[in-house]
Amino acid sequence: MSESAIPVTDTSNRQAVATPPSAPKLSLGARVFQNTAALLGGKVIGIFLSACTSILLARYLGKEKLGEYGSIYAYLALYSFFATFCLEQILAREISQRRDQAAELFHTATITALVFAFTGAIVAPSLAPLFGYSGTLRLLTAVAAIDMLILPPLRLGGIMFQVEMRVWYGVAIGLVRQAMWLVAVVLLAFKNVAFYEVIIARTVVGIAEAALVRITVRRLNLVQGAPKFRAQEARMLLREGFPLVLSLLAAGIFLRIDQVMLHRMSGDQVLGPYVIAVQLVELFTALPIALMISFFPALAESARDPVRFQRYLSEAYRFLLFVVFAACVLVIPIAHAAIQLIYGPQYISTASLLVVLVWSEVPLFFSQVLNSALIAKNLQRHSPAPAILGAVLNVALNLWAIPKYGALGASWATVASYCSGVAYLMFVPEIRPLVTLGLRMTIRPLVLALCITGVLAMFPLAFWWKFVLAGAAYGLGSWAWGIITKEDFHRVGKMMYSGFSLGLRK
Repeated sequence: MSESAIPVTDTSNRQAVATPPSAPKLSLGARVFQNTAALLGGKVIGIFLSACTSILLARYLGKEKLGEYGSIYAYLALYSFFATFCLEQILAREISQRRDQAAELFHTATITALVFAFTGAIVAPSLAPLFGYSGTLRLLTAVAAIDMLILPPLRLGGIMFQVEMRVWYGVAIGLVRQAMWLVAVVLLAFKNVAFYEVIIARTVVGIAEAALVRITVRRLNLVQGAPKFRAQEARMLLREGFPLVLSLLAAGIFLRIDQVMLHRMSGDQVLGPYVIAVQLVELFTALPIALMISFFPALAESARDPVRFQRYLSEAYRFLLFVVFAACVLVIPIAHAAIQLIYGPQYISTASLLVVLVWSEVPLFFSQVLNSALIAKNLQRHSPAPAILGAVLNVALNLWAIPKYGALGASWATVASYCSGVAYLMFVPEIRPLVTLGLRMTIRPLVLALCITGVLAMFPLAFWWKFVLAGAAYGLGSWAWGIITKEDFHRVGKMMYSGFSLGLRK
């Protein structure tokens, strides 16, 4: 089904949708700004909460137990495609175009996803011994599967926050979860409880989050109509989502198999510092997710207008690539000093891993934009192949690199496998223009980032001086080279004014 403008409603077969009272009309830019600002504001607070939780867990559990903790959730991530069968974005697309059928679509998607979720919750613990998760670890895997696999279908209602461009509700619920988890970790560390209680506590927090989503959606009356299961809609959702399932299955392998393989091949003492590096790098992933969640409805609506679609896509590429290379420039010079200061000397090996892994965010940011474009253009059938290629390459490289280089080898294998998917799509004629558009915008910030990190590495300065100089050099270099322009500031200012003006009127 095309992701173009919402089709005209057939009033002979559908009930009329009640039209809300007229409200001040918001421009697309202002709406995207409001939602992205809410998401980013929430992510900034979320990053702080996540960082505090990560530090407490690392110091409380120690390297070996932290390795076990990370390996459990990394293993379950391999089965994440079972959780909702990748129905989220397909569901968001369909509801954006068929608001009057939202209740039927949600009920159908929830029931369908729960069938797969329970299947995954059975399969994952059953196969766990094959990956080195036996005894207590296998039992804990079954408990953690409740949060990772069974609860996501119960949170599908939160998609309405995205569809209605009221994502601040989802942001608030996410922050409540993170705050509850941080409080739980503090209490667990204070009481010095057993490791299994950490897994149970995280599962309980997940149950509370799912309950909050369902209660909020119901109170806001975002889904109207009678909930009915439609077998025809279920088949459509499964058919449209299946290419994404293959992609997520492969992505789960090349995103998490490194931790599972380190657990199996090198032990949890080696895995512990690697888990910290992965957690820190993944904090940056919040930004492209935040932008593309709020931007996706606009991208989908412009799919039939090539000029407008390309303009939206190029702006998303340019903004996100500017930010991801800024992250590389700021993190690399201070990694060793910051890790030792925050996590302690026992995790100093994390710094070298972080310096390598932060570059993996570049293809991830790039792919986040590209994948949204593929779904908007109804080209998601091309998504599985690059993900499968990345998964196969990651496993092969890890089998060679981990025995020789340990966690550092796994880090380089991750970067290489992430880049392989983008390289593959260059050979697909239908998608090549979307890829080359992004690659053209990658060259200048990449060269700038490499020059800055290379020069700073030659000077023995204090890490805070390197941080300041790196930020100043990247900002000035981006301005001088046209990576960011005066128009960008004017555009952002205009969107901020429109967004905040509407907020005040409300």
